Amino acid sequence: MNSLFSTEEDWNEALLNRYFHKEDIPWILGTPIDNHSEDILVWPFSTNGHYIVKSGYRVAREINLTPTCCSNMDQTHAWWKMWWNLNLPPRMKLFGWKLCRKWLPAKSNLCHRGMKIDLTCNNCGRFEESLSHALWTCEKVKKVWKLRPCYKLIKESRGHSMMDLLVEFRQKLAREEFEDVIKVLWAIWENRNRQWNNQPYMNGARLLDWVFSSYPRDEYTCERGIITTVPSVVPKDHWSAPPVGTYCVHCDAAIQLNQAGVGLGYIWRDWSGNIVSTGMKFLPVCCPVIVAEEKAVVAALQDRPMTMYNSYEIRSDCKQLVDDISANDSFLGTAQPIVNQIKRHLGFSSCTKFIHVKRAHNLAANNPELYSCNLELISTY
Repeated sequence: MNSLFSTEEDWNEALLNRYFHKEDIPWILGTPIDNHSEDILVWPFSTNGHYIVKSGYRVAREINLTPTCCSNMDQTHAWWKMWWNLNLPPRMKLFGWKLCRKWLPAKSNLCHRGMKIDLTCNNCGRFEESLSHALWTCEKVKKVWKLRPCYKLIKESRGHSMMDLLVEFRQKLAREEFEDVIKVLWAIWENRNRQWNNQPYMNGARLLDWVFSSYPRDEYTCERGIITTVPSVVPKDHWSAPPVGTYCVHCDAAIQLNQAGVGLGYIWRDWSGNIVSTGMKFLPVCCPVIVAEEKAVVAALQDRPMTMYNSYEIRSDCKQLVDDISANDSFLGTAQPIVNQIKRHLGFSSCTKFIHVKRAHNLAANNPELYSCNLELISTY
């Protein structure tokens, strides 16, 4: 393996291009290496890299429930982070969470748990009632979906489970459209339960009128794909000044789902909030979120202004990154090589604090990394 390393604690891209398939190279480049430490065994699904039974059980359950989405646990975590941030009532978020885990009492699920019942769908009277049938493929349900404008974008979706369908819906729809789809799914399930309990239920048009009048769409502050400009001075409620004479650097990273490449952004400021230097960098690699965040710190340290000799603070909205940097030697993680690289950097000795800040307080670094990720640019100014 060491023959594939360069002399600068990185992979030798020329050799990788010679011996590996081009689709595998971004994944190799995204794997951190450390030429100064011995190889160790790491369990990547715990916070400290050590294996515990609880963590193993959780991973096994995730793989059993969503096998198509758990080959990369970072994508699974990103999915649920996106899910809980949707602009939906809590009852709909909980409904979707149970839906993805097959915890809703569709007839097929009840039979799987030992109940002896007729599996025929009460709605169409023809096929077995699974979750995907009750909410998507049933011919009576299709009449409801055809009333929605977004149906033409998702009508060809053929997931093996509701989790697969939801992932496919999210890839094809804008955020607001996806939220409307969840509302329709929830309304269809509520209607199904009324029918199951011999209560009055609604037809397609009336059902949609009910759910969208009861839960209207809220306005959004940011549309997908639009990047706001970076102000020269961050508003006071979004930024706290370091001590007089101390600089600070905000670092952030962006990863596009299902696309190779990582965007890094960083911005250096003085104690008055004035911009000293800022930069963005695109790396054609595939890596976990935590590795991308740490690479942003490395990029910021490497581009530290040459005329700046004062002490400084590093600020990031990634809590795990701050914890990794502050951890003792018992920490074992997939990103440990990058952590070691940060600590060994010559400029790190001038760092007085490594601080976790809220996402809203780190927007100055967020904009350059999004821009570099979208346009694959490298720039420092």
